[in-house]
Amino acid sequence: MNKFTTGLFLIFFCFHGVSHAYAQTNQVVSWEKSIQEASLSNPELLSAKNALESSKYLVKGSRSGFLPQVTATANYNYDSTNNPKYYTGAITATENLFSGFLDTSKINQAKSTKSVTEANLEITKAKVSFDLKSAFMGLIFSQKFIKLSEDIIKRREANVKLVQLKYESGRENIGSLNLSKAYLAQAKLDRLQAVNSLEVFQSQLAQVLGRDDYNSIEVTGVIPLTTPPYESNRKIDYKNLVAESPEYKKSFYNEEFAKTSILLANSNFYPSLYLSQSVERSKRESFSPNNSWVISAGVTFPLFSGGKDYFTFKSATELYRGSVMTRKNTEDLELTKLKQAYTGYVEAVMKLEVDQAFVVAGSSRQRIAQAQYNNGLISFNDWDIIENDLIIRQKTLLQSERDRVLAEAAWEQAQGKGVIP
Repeated sequence: MNKFTTGLFLIFFCFHGVSHAYAQTNQVVSWEKSIQEASLSNPELLSAKNALESSKYLVKGSRSGFLPQVTATANYNYDSTNNPKYYTGAITATENLFSGFLDTSKINQAKSTKSVTEANLEITKAKVSFDLKSAFMGLIFSQKFIKLSEDIIKRREANVKLVQLKYESGRENIGSLNLSKAYLAQAKLDRLQAVNSLEVFQSQLAQVLGRDDYNSIEVTGVIPLTTPPYESNRKIDYKNLVAESPEYKKSFYNEEFAKTSILLANSNFYPSLYLSQSVERSKRESFSPNNSWVISAGVTFPLFSGGKDYFTFKSATELYRGSVMTRKNTEDLELTKLKQAYTGYVEAVMKLEVDQAFVVAGSSRQRIAQAQYNNGLISFNDWDIIENDLIIRQKTLLQSERDRVLAEAAWEQAQGKGVIP
């Protein structure tokens, strides 16, 4: 094997090794897979689920007030002076018969807290769904923009060569040549920006998916879209959408929690009644054991607590009034947000259709103008206008495709919906 053949072999081996390593590290993520991964690993979503589980345990724990409380005690005494030894042991069961509605209020508060965390989970799901669509579509946009930029660079390079030939033959001026070179520089800058945006959206998608490594993420496929009913006679029932939105539900259950706080504070003004039963065994040295069984009932009347109970009640009342206003304000905000989101959704769908039509028209005009300029039938300025118009339309179309997805995602989020199950 000669040196030349050996060199080719080494080059092929190194290239094959690099390509193989890239294939191993490059992770292609489909839309369906990204939904599954985000549902299982997104930190924000997992945190909301943990909060909901915690609130469920609080509901179970709040019922303890209606169950008897059992305690056990044991004591041992030794006196070194008289050397007596003495021990006692007791088991006591106490049943709360009435606590001024304290236990009932605690259960209702715990249930309200659970409902709030359920609404928070729905809000988080909608947010993660929007973040996932935004990052996934951003990555699709960047991948397409890189390819478009490379195609534009090839066209600009060909245009520079064409204008260069015309300039050298005396049929074009230096200004046209310099402008063509400037367009080529702009196209290279666009490609650089597209590559940089790719890394940004890779990082965003990795964060939504709960990954630490983002450099090797590549997306494939498309995000399914739906058509808004703007062409039908069916009107959007915004009032019902507001009532079903998790943001409104959250404010409603916060109001319920505040209402329960009034009852909880008011329980301090009621007497409490309890029943207690205890079994005790005691023994002193040199004496027989003594067993006892005691049943007792008691009632406690709150007379004066230094004003604490009164001010706690007043504080709870003001908190409830504030929660009522918050709920009403949330209702108004949700209504406005839904209308804005739907308007943006409809307009984004129609704008995409318009931009698609402009690209079709611009492509036809560009092919005709290219041939005319090559044959000297139109000037550089006329050809330049048509060429630049197509490039602008192609960039705008990519942006409209991205905005179309984000607008639908925003409409879903405004309703508290999304792709996260």
